[in-house]
Amino acid sequence: MSEESVTSESVADPKSSPTYRAAKVAVIILSVLIVLAFGALVVGLVMKMTGTGPKKPGDVPMELALPEGASIVSMQVADNRLILRVKSDAGEEVDIIDTRDGKLIARVKGK
Repeated sequence: MSEESVTSESVADPKSSPTYRAAKVAVIILSVLIVLAFGALVVGLVMKMTGTGPKKPGDVPMELALPEGASIVSMQVADNRLILRVKSDAGEEVDIIDTRDGKLIARVKGK
């Protein structure tokens, strides 16, 4: 036998090895994930450009109604909270409002 026949018989096709197949599967899976991520990026960009999608709480203006004859004595902002000291004919009160959604968190009435 010649050296060429021994060498060609002992060398297996690299495409049939388990490592090659595993690498090929990994490449296919990662390619699919890249395509999905790019699609999600395009969808997010389109939603942002057209204005659809969830609204941020700051996009909606807050409306607060004071009772008749009431006036704001002082106002402070701390940790996403608006603290209003209100004086009316019925007395004084402190209103604490969440600035993110405009909801009244607490009301403390004085005598």
